[in-house]
Amino acid sequence: MIKRWRPFWSFDVEKTECWLSSNESNGKRLVDVKLFSRVFVFEETDTKQLEYQIIFDKSKNSLPSGLVDSGWEDSLVKGNWKFVRNGRETIRAYPSREGIMKRNRVHLLLMTVLSYLYVIQLFSFIIGMLTAFFAPGKGNLVASPLWSLTILYFIQVIGVIIFTFYMTRKLRAFQRKFFSSVVVKGESNEGTFSKWRFGWVYAPDLLENWLSKMAEEGNHLVRVNKNWSAFIFEKDTPKLVSYVQDFQWKRDPEYFDFHKNAGWTLRFTSPSWLINYSIWEKEYTSREMKPRFTYNSTEMKAQVRKVIIASSILISYLLAIWLFAIWIQFSNNQAFDINLIPIIINGLLIISLISPIFILIRTFLYALRMRKSI
Repeated sequence: MIKRWRPFWSFDVEKTECWLSSNESNGKRLVDVKLFSRVFVFEETDTKQLEYQIIFDKSKNSLPSGLVDSGWEDSLVKGNWKFVRNGRETIRAYPSREGIMKRNRVHLLLMTVLSYLYVIQLFSFIIGMLTAFFAPGKGNLVASPLWSLTILYFIQVIGVIIFTFYMTRKLRAFQRKFFSSVVVKGESNEGTFSKWRFGWVYAPDLLENWLSKMAEEGNHLVRVNKNWSAFIFEKDTPKLVSYVQDFQWKRDPEYFDFHKNAGWTLRFTSPSWLINYSIWEKEYTSREMKPRFTYNSTEMKAQVRKVIIASSILISYLLAIWLFAIWIQFSNNQAFDINLIPIIINGLLIISLISPIFILIRTFLYALRMRKSI
């Protein structure tokens, strides 16, 4: 028996499938997978050219007849995981990726929440260390074996945050390939120009009206920059274009296909799986009603509530970090210290309060506008 350890195999199933197929062609057939230890077990056998696919299915049903007719067969079943293989040269049907998508999305959500909590600890730890190092008169660092545990803990914290970024990148690539989430982007050239729009996610109505007005003036959205604040336009013929800024707590795999089949074009989607914002556009004529995702007032109010709740959660999170940092400063008797570093830290803390206040005001004004218009 041959054993191989692959700790992150379930977060990059395409790479794992290619690896299994390569092993099969080298005479190593999969016989077992240790789900807890993440170990794959192989046995020596004759070389074969087989294509592997991985399925995550909680129903534990047998393979659909369409897949069986296409040549797929079970190689191994472990828990909710199925490892299937196919030896045909031409394969007409492939297993669905929806189960893997939903499973990894839940894992990423948990990791993201944990990372946000860790950021609070990391931020506070850095402030505490700066205060201790640059204000020695207020406290002393004492040698202790517990420091090694502290360092190991924060190495683990940083590792979790890095792994969350890794999962986000892999899951977004997976979604783009299998679930039509590719954003339509134009190329920047001499005819394009940028306009900055800060805090637009907290005022969807203002953004939609602004983009539609720009299109009427002949300025058509090409793409949104990676920093979220720069909108790239190109000059062209004036058109009537409806824009929708949509927010979802979670996106079903059919979300993008559903709106694209209805004629909408995806111009932006947020890179984070905890903050699912997207911008859609659709042209229309003066004889047509302005396209919207919904005209139902109840559904529109529900969407407004989702945006307000999401903004409120973000405000609460930022204020929690700020209050925790202030508490550390006061507990260390550094709040009114005349030393340079504590003064700088206090100044930065005051400046950082601008962000949640800005989001709060913008969200409150959005709620007032929507209350009057719906």
